[in-house]
Amino acid sequence: MTLRAEKAALMGFPNFAAYSLGNQTAKTPEAVNAMLGQLAPAAVANAKREAADLQAMIDAEQKAAGKPTFELQPWDWAFYSEKVRQAKYNFDESQLKPYFEMTKVLEDGVFFAAGKEFGLSFKQRTDLPVYHPDVTVYDVFNEDGSQLAIFIFDPYARQSKRGGAWMNAYVSQSGLSGDLPVVANHLNIPKPPAGKPTLLTWDEVTTTFHEFGHALHGMFSNVKYPYFAGTAVPRDFVEFPSQVNEMWSDEPTILANYAKHHETGAAMPQALLDKVIAAAKFNQLRHHRIPGRGDAGPELAPDRRG
Repeated sequence: MTLRAEKAALMGFPNFAAYSLGNQTAKTPEAVNAMLGQLAPAAVANAKREAADLQAMIDAEQKAAGKPTFELQPWDWAFYSEKVRQAKYNFDESQLKPYFEMTKVLEDGVFFAAGKEFGLSFKQRTDLPVYHPDVTVYDVFNEDGSQLAIFIFDPYARQSKRGGAWMNAYVSQSGLSGDLPVVANHLNIPKPPAGKPTLLTWDEVTTTFHEFGHALHGMFSNVKYPYFAGTAVPRDFVEFPSQVNEMWSDEPTILANYAKHHETGAAMPQALLDKVIAAAKFNQLRHHRIPGRGDAGPELAPDRRG
């Protein structure tokens, strides 16, 4: 703490908080505290409401079993949240998976949204060497047909791969050299047996959209020096594009375009689709994605974002 205070003073700041926020969106400690002051009461109130629902579920189950009830603990939250979700919305994750085949989620969901929002188009390439047979490569084109980037999709878990989900920039955009970006999304989806489809959970769907937001950040980079390319921005801005892109996952027109049954091709029934959208808003305090969630990698490295 002493060294940090000395560093801040040397740089002309009253304290280390002011120094560290100098190039961040908030700018000042006062702005951070004001925002936290607005968020904290609402977040606590929301958590208390959700806790009451979970406690009611615990009480009812224990009473039905003839057992004494117990007080909700943090480690009970995820388990009983899923129970309350099923009771409130009358569905569970297993009902969704047949409608979330991985390639359709990527091409008819993630890519479709990018086309609608930015005019991008994608074409798979099979002529480039890849480091693993599970990797898929796409050329990415601007609306005028010019090439924007190359996108690498590496979805499956394997023994040699670290956990989590992240974006990598293998070639950073550079006006100095003229390089276009080569970016990748790495996930850890369990690979199904040969011949079986890859069916995603809702969390894996939203993670796919989230990580592609980081990829878009790298693709749309437009700087002279590669040191500043893509996600090499102030730390609190790194998650902005990914958070925004994640919102497309349950946007009704986007969801309807990719949520098709993997065997019949039938669209997800409207009633189930409505439940997905409603359930996505359930227990948002717990499910809200925070920067670096599930990412064990070095968050500050400019080429690795989770």
